[in-house]
Amino acid sequence: MEKTHIKMEQLIEAAKNVPIIAEQEGWVLTLDKEDGTLFYSPEEIPNDAELHQITDEYAIYLNKNLKPEGVMIEYFKENFLEHHEPLIKELSQKVFEGKENLIVADPETDGKDGKAAIIAKFLESTLIKEAGTKLIPV
Repeated sequence: MEKTHIKMEQLIEAAKNVPIIAEQEGWVLTLDKEDGTLFYSPEEIPNDAELHQITDEYAIYLNKNLKPEGVMIEYFKENFLEHHEPLIKELSQKVFEGKENLIVADPETDGKDGKAAIIAKFLESTLIKEAGTKLIPV
């Protein structure tokens, strides 16, 4: 299947829509400890969603109508957390503690005093800011 060509403006607009869609669809945070990737998405990303790199840290899953279906941050623990707010690193250690390879945290019902919700809001705001300033040329 050929990857859809998307203009930079369309990627920025899709990034701006992430907070609205994430809230409407109840996205969760899923950390894959084995490869260090963090997903902010529905529990299952639709098969027809295509992954598009936005910045060197953020990639976004989009459907054929350019609706965001999820966000992926590769090297979350080894890279992303080292380059951002120390509080997010601290919260992340608490939210994603445990020995399981896949840890899912629901920002709406995380049971950890809102820590997952804080991380989700930080990811949304950082994505929007960086999409506008650090967008990788398409």
